[in-house]
Amino acid sequence: MTTIQNRTVLAKKPSIRSRLRKHAWLYLLGLPGMLILLFFNYLPMGSLMMAFQDYDPWKGLLNSPFVGLKHFQRLFNDKKFYLMLWNTLKISALSLATFPAPIILALLLNEVRSSAYKKTIQTAVYLPHFLSWTIVVSLTFFLLSSEQGLINKIIVSSGGKARRFLFDKSIIYYIIVIQSVWKGVGWGSIVYLAAIAGIDQQLYEAAKLDGANKLQCTLHITLPCILPTVAVMLILKMGSIISVDFEQVLLMTNALVKEKLEVFEVFIYQNGVKSGSTQFSYTTAIGMFKSVVSTILVIVTNKIVSSNGMKGII
Repeated sequence: MTTIQNRTVLAKKPSIRSRLRKHAWLYLLGLPGMLILLFFNYLPMGSLMMAFQDYDPWKGLLNSPFVGLKHFQRLFNDKKFYLMLWNTLKISALSLATFPAPIILALLLNEVRSSAYKKTIQTAVYLPHFLSWTIVVSLTFFLLSSEQGLINKIIVSSGGKARRFLFDKSIIYYIIVIQSVWKGVGWGSIVYLAAIAGIDQQLYEAAKLDGANKLQCTLHITLPCILPTVAVMLILKMGSIISVDFEQVLLMTNALVKEKLEVFEVFIYQNGVKSGSTQFSYTTAIGMFKSVVSTILVIVTNKIVSSNGMKGII
């Protein structure tokens, strides 16, 4: 009987052609996004062959000689590789420590009852996301410059001595992380605000009848309900743990902190793009290494999340 029912269900299942005809406008609406994904994400993956070649632009991908794992061997024997890896991990670790920032902001915004005040705060915290890194770094120079910086002027006017913040190796990472938080915390909170908006309000009403205050409602209702969203965002965050924002680091680099800001993205730009075609294969190998590590981190984090009873992304 079960077999007959299964066959009946399969027989009733619409064909691909009928589904395309029925939902033609939906597929047409998604077509531009699919084409962008195809041309800018999938087709360029063919260029990963360069990591296993001594790539020559004049010969092309198909005619350049294959050298196997030569560039990966060079990569793992290069002292600069470990310096770049260490610098990237330190910046990413500090960035990961700020992961709760958009969650906290979303929880605070959710408690604001004045609509006008809430919209004003949201506009203020979302605006930095739309600023380019050039503007953000320019504002940083305006605040922290040794001679013209606003903070140093305040320090000097108070009888203190000006400090060279932007040339100080001990705090350059913190400056970069603060920039990233200021620029991205508002935009990141949108996801959590949407998750909070989807929580059943009857849960809060029942908790208040039992005498729960706002803090208890937040700890025992809001946070558990948005935990699946937090888990998904953490998985995505782990996928970029071995990457930093190229434009930000490049603009913040100067001669005195260059060693601390030597990261993969800047090295790939300077040696694979800026210097011409001499190291295409080597820099492609670096990019492929980053992609493999990021994929492994996503899979492992997703596995940990799934083992704790939450739904991951895979």
